[in-house]
Amino acid sequence: MNTKRNYTHILGSIVLLFLTLLSSNPASAQNTKTTRAQKTAEKKQDVKNMMDNHNFVFMAQMALPQGWSNIQLNYNYNVTVSKDSIDCYLPYYGRAYVAPMDPTDPTQTGIQFKTKKFDYNSSNNKKSGWEITIVPHNVKETRQMILSVSELGYANLNVTSNNRQPISFNGYITENKPKDKKQ
Repeated sequence: MNTKRNYTHILGSIVLLFLTLLSSNPASAQNTKTTRAQKTAEKKQDVKNMMDNHNFVFMAQMALPQGWSNIQLNYNYNVTVSKDSIDCYLPYYGRAYVAPMDPTDPTQTGIQFKTKKFDYNSSNNKKSGWEITIVPHNVKETRQMILSVSELGYANLNVTSNNRQPISFNGYITENKPKDKKQ
């Protein structure tokens, strides 16, 4: 009889503990949803501010050349956009219709340039994001860059060149932090 009473007491304690855990779980789930919603709203606002200020960095994570399989990028390939300049450092994979004069020069084999002369046109797209067209003027190879950005900062960059097949890059938008100048 004493053993039966102990089992009943232990079983009652386990049920009480289980009910306590279940009742506290929805509150933490609600807090998690609120926190996620707040973080998403903050992310959307940050991306909107970067787009409105024309000041951001596109970080390329994957290259999508025409006729090739996708290529994961593990270096710091990016395009830095500010109101007065574009700094592009991207690789190129695909067919070139004109061979570079110096195949060891990365500025001739990749998509690498810095310019202060460019056209920048931004518009909202249908899916609550942005479509940005950049046309650099004093760059020999790159004719046009079209950047599609989602409201959460995911982005796709299409690069059209004069003497190469077009190439696309998938990645994300991040803040353009000013570089510290050495004194």
